[in-house]
Amino acid sequence: MAIERALGTGIIISSSVTIPQRVQQRIRAFIEEYESVLSRFRADSLVSRMARAEYGGEFEFPAWAQPLFALYSEFYAATHGAFDACIGADLLALGYNNSVRFIPQSAVSTGKNENSSIDSWSNYRRALPVTWADISQGGGSTMLCTNQPVQLDFGAAGKGYFVDLVTQIIKEELGSDSPADSDLPADFDFLVNAGGDMRACFSEENNQIKVALENPFDTTQAVGVASIASGALCASSSARRRWKVKDASGFESNLIATHLINALDGIPACDLCASWAYIPAKTCDFPTAYADAIASALFVSQESDLQKIVQNVGAEFAVMMPNHALHKTCAFPARFFAA
Repeated sequence: MAIERALGTGIIISSSVTIPQRVQQRIRAFIEEYESVLSRFRADSLVSRMARAEYGGEFEFPAWAQPLFALYSEFYAATHGAFDACIGADLLALGYNNSVRFIPQSAVSTGKNENSSIDSWSNYRRALPVTWADISQGGGSTMLCTNQPVQLDFGAAGKGYFVDLVTQIIKEELGSDSPADSDLPADFDFLVNAGGDMRACFSEENNQIKVALENPFDTTQAVGVASIASGALCASSSARRRWKVKDASGFESNLIATHLINALDGIPACDLCASWAYIPAKTCDFPTAYADAIASALFVSQESDLQKIVQNVGAEFAVMMPNHALHKTCAFPARFFAA
């Protein structure tokens, strides 16, 4: 089952059993619901209405959003504010909107980071931001209360969370009598892949799938191969969503922005080029959401800040620096090629 352009990247669901039309229709309907709530690229979405609310207001989200809000609160606290859904305003200020034109990782910049010099951003001034801590939550943590326009962006974990919710739908519709959120093995094999953020569910504990890890310096190549059992594998990279920032006159400047924004200063993170995170299915209810969030958070925070979360969910991760240096946890399930 393939759904083009869903969540901006497309979704592919591979299964050892046929996915009935009614289940496919339910998944498509949920994609529509998810985007109508969380997509800042849709003018009719709930987060877009929040961004247009001159004096703020009370915004009721579906019950399924509560675990996502809890995750953002957890990572906001752990990273001391660097991981924040309120970076939507910064992304818009830098030009990440419906008309953004991404540029490829050029051969000229291979092996260096365009934003490595702080001087390149010395003249950039952001507006005083609203932070996740400024938004009060009520109504069982599904209501967000604001007193001014707030532009949210859930891209740091939203796609992974969506994968987990679709996984629950598939288990509920096609699985055995076990609860949809059970960590018991499914009685069939399937994989949900949303633009490289993926969740594998196998009927046998020893089953694995091999996944190529993209080279951030040459996206046509791989830097390694991961072998994952039932669980989630997510990646973040500065290689694909890159664009030239326009100056006050609307002309393209020499600044290269990426979607990986540090919420503390509103500037794209530049210490890493790629990150990967793997979480076994048995360790938490939303392994893909946490893997997605960890892969994003590694760009904007210290590994020590994430240590408690990493331990709690049993995560393993790897990162690649601008100088091609690689660092990984001892049990990250991948073999990297020699440089």
